[in-house]
Amino acid sequence: MLAITAIGVALGFVSTLGAQPTYTGRVAMTVGSPNRAPDQDAVLSVGYSQYFGDPAYQAKLKSSTGLPSDVTLAARTVASSPILYIEATASKPQVAQDAATKAGTAFRDEINARLRAAQDAAIAAVRKPFDDIRAANGVVSDVSLTQMQDAINRINADTSNKLIDLQLASDVVRKDPARWPTLMSYGVGGLLIGCLLALVLGVVSRRLRTAGDIQQKVGMTALAVVPAESEKYAAERDRALKQVVTAVGLATPAERAAVAVVEPGAGAGAEIVARAIAEERARQGVRTILVHADLRRPSGAGVAEILAGRADLGDVLVQTRNSYLRELPPGSTGDDPFTALSRERFTRLLRQLHERADLVVVIAPPLLDAVEAQVITATAGLTVLVCDRGVTASGAARRALQLLQAVETTVLGAVLVDAPARAGCDDAARTPSRESAPGERVFTPSRGPE
Repeated sequence: MLAITAIGVALGFVSTLGAQPTYTGRVAMTVGSPNRAPDQDAVLSVGYSQYFGDPAYQAKLKSSTGLPSDVTLAARTVASSPILYIEATASKPQVAQDAATKAGTAFRDEINARLRAAQDAAIAAVRKPFDDIRAANGVVSDVSLTQMQDAINRINADTSNKLIDLQLASDVVRKDPARWPTLMSYGVGGLLIGCLLALVLGVVSRRLRTAGDIQQKVGMTALAVVPAESEKYAAERDRALKQVVTAVGLATPAERAAVAVVEPGAGAGAEIVARAIAEERARQGVRTILVHADLRRPSGAGVAEILAGRADLGDVLVQTRNSYLRELPPGSTGDDPFTALSRERFTRLLRQLHERADLVVVIAPPLLDAVEAQVITATAGLTVLVCDRGVTASGAARRALQLLQAVETTVLGAVLVDAPARAGCDDAARTPSRESAPGERVFTPSRGPE
């Protein structure tokens, strides 16, 4: 929107860059009718101005008077008076004045010539009876001749509807280019076009960018929109994440609660949201375990080993600096994750975790990439769907929602996260708040195959 507005202003600037001043010459005329009121002549003057402004007539007038094609002609009345201004605008003052004089004179002569022709026709009508008598060798009395001449004199003396010169030459008016109004008009036009384009793009765009997109294009409740991690948006980001934590806290029981956090595709948003839930609930004094259940990204010993019966839970849990928060790495498995992560095995794992924690937060693998994500979300019971802002397509989010509904998990809502690309943010997303104290074990996941 701002870019189009800037382009509009730039176009306005370019359009006025080579603009030159213009000059307007003017002649003044009036309609004089001795037997009519001035307001009646004012109405006639308006009619003359409209006739003069007809494009076809102006083309004919320019051709007959030899005026340059770039000269602009116009006629206007003065308030409610019978005065008529004929104006000509050109790039040079002398050309403007000459054009106004020629156009005004030609227009006056044409109107008056037509009126003269009407008068001549009227005089001929008066003469005809007498001319007919003379043609028949009849005699016309002196009284009749006097009456005829009086009638002809009255017709000749009538100046009704005629144009009378008031001023055939006046000072030329210079008009400099109106740069600021032009820039404003172009800028406002660009702003309106930008707004319209933004609205159209918002409607047709398949990417999710706002809470409204989540609700309108996916049909889900938007829990929060989490901005990018920066000093500028630190407070807004913290508030948005706490909104998610609050929603999860109110939707889960006080004990033996589990929530799965999942994305439609690969991204860093699920880990950001899951970690926020786990850490904030731990700070509130809730015994919490954060489970990294994406077995397609192996690291250390953890979920995979417990599912296969190769390790005890107490041996692989990692204690963090917060005594209420522990983490369970994904571990490593040589099997297909779908084979290793069955519902029966994951249910047993959750039972073991609930013996040690009141809340289990599970970071599930991408829902559209890993079928086992449905096993995790169905077993957990409560799911939060995370979408990468400006990356996740509405179709992918709708498909993910359908898969979650198919396994009858409770979808709490969606979170829109402005997250960095996953490949560059794993360490940044996983390591904060897990710096070890002396003697503590720290979970540092490795980057396994995608």
